[in-house]
Amino acid sequence: MFPAGELMKAALSKPFVQALACASLALAVGCVPEADDLLVSEDEKTLETPDVFLDQGWSDETRDAFYSTTQGSRMIPYAWFLALERADSRQAFKAASNMRRMGYIVDEHSPLNPDRLPVGFAKDVHPVRGASLGLTCAGCHTGQIEFEGQRIRIDGGQSMGDLEQFQNGLLASLQATYADAGKFSRFADQVVGNNASTAQRDALRAELLQYRDWWAARIARSAGQSAHGPSRTDAFTIIANEVVCQMIGVPANCTPGSANGPTQYPFLWDTPDFEWVQYNSSVHSPLGRNVGEVTGVFAEMSLRPNLSVESTANPTNLHLLEEMLKSLRAPAWPADILGEIDQDLAAEGEAIFAERCISCHTEDPQPRSAPNAFGVTFAQTNFSTPLSVLGTDPVAAVTFATRRANPGALAPVMSALGVLGPDGKAPVAAILSYNGSSIIQQFLATLPDNLTRLTYLGFRQSRSPTTAQLLTYKARPLDGVAFTAPFLHNGSVASMYELLLPASQRLDEFHVGNLEYDPVHLGYSTERTSKTVLLDTALLGNSNAGHEFGTDLSDDQRYALIEYIKTL
Repeated sequence: MFPAGELMKAALSKPFVQALACASLALAVGCVPEADDLLVSEDEKTLETPDVFLDQGWSDETRDAFYSTTQGSRMIPYAWFLALERADSRQAFKAASNMRRMGYIVDEHSPLNPDRLPVGFAKDVHPVRGASLGLTCAGCHTGQIEFEGQRIRIDGGQSMGDLEQFQNGLLASLQATYADAGKFSRFADQVVGNNASTAQRDALRAELLQYRDWWAARIARSAGQSAHGPSRTDAFTIIANEVVCQMIGVPANCTPGSANGPTQYPFLWDTPDFEWVQYNSSVHSPLGRNVGEVTGVFAEMSLRPNLSVESTANPTNLHLLEEMLKSLRAPAWPADILGEIDQDLAAEGEAIFAERCISCHTEDPQPRSAPNAFGVTFAQTNFSTPLSVLGTDPVAAVTFATRRANPGALAPVMSALGVLGPDGKAPVAAILSYNGSSIIQQFLATLPDNLTRLTYLGFRQSRSPTTAQLLTYKARPLDGVAFTAPFLHNGSVASMYELLLPASQRLDEFHVGNLEYDPVHLGYSTERTSKTVLLDTALLGNSNAGHEFGTDLSDDQRYALIEYIKTL
């Protein structure tokens, strides 16, 4: 699982202490009031207003497959997730109301989701390791807005899921189940059966302790100095830590509290066509990006003696998910729900867009790259604006571009690549590139012919980013952007209206996680609710500065531009 020394560090970390405090509250008051039993039954009776699914090019079957297709992510044994209770009550951890409280969407049962998992959670069945609960693309890339009592689904949009809160809640649940005899008894009855032997229950209890300790260490090694909250995570740091700290087995590569470059979950329409497929234009291959993504969200990995990487990442399904995205369209403005677009005002805004925005945020048809060796072209996005000009928070881009680590057993590989420094460290980007390439190359070797291999690679040639690409954030097309608040790569600007204000006039603090949509300013309500988290732009990685393009517009011009953006 995880080295004992680092586990001790984890036990002293703030997230772990907070999680255990949550668990201890339930234990301190004895068992849970009998009234909590009502939560178990009443939750399943709660029905939401049916969602409005916009026409984004997907059938119901495609949507269901995207929501439920495993990518090789494995968090805990699947039966455990169905059996675990919340730390502070007898309510099931998987209960719809609990998952919604953490920002996740829970729909009714479907043929591919008989256990009513939240959108983006999937059952991963491994031939040796068994069945596990995992996270899939839809968990971070399925949005929903609410307006006057109606819920509107935005497929491929940003989820308001709070991954940190989910992880801390799961850890607290594991700890409470281990520590409380009543919880463990109910858990064991469901997992191994009420007729299980003492030996079977003891073995389950020992495994429970292992998972508790593993989760404590994982949370500790990728904690930030402030909460990421709904719709964001420091994906680059988490992915890197799972490789250079956990898989390689060099805990010193992780500095507690270092996950300080949170990025907004990006919206997914258009992405399969992009020439570069990350915020910082660091990756050319969608399959490479997707293997890296599942590396960060709970793929099980190990380094073999021959230095190849064994991983539960599922390239076949990752390719299927990418293929689904090729037919996903940006959502069109639902005028029957959010109100008609003022076409005269939008025409004024179009002229402003052409003058102020289009030089970076291109419209259709997208500029195309030159044909590659296979005759394929890709949509090009602007990533040429340096951070010094862009002015937005630099932490995510700079950290990825400059972080170095001890490659451990991979030192000979890094030396052969010419990237091992005299200090014995190598660029983390190079280590991640090797990790992903090892997983992908092993998979490609199993395919029957070169044409099939090229299909999985999207007929893309291997390309490496320039340093300049790594030190900026790309400006992508803005179709559907009206539904993707908060804005900037780190989600630090609450609405489109605020993005058009000078940074000094933007909100310094606002709450994130409220789904009530504001069709006038193109953002979510910033009012505090039981599901929201405060975003303080003064904290490291949260700056709302920069992108001061068009900020000298008059208020009338701002609203005209917003009206035009609704048409994209």
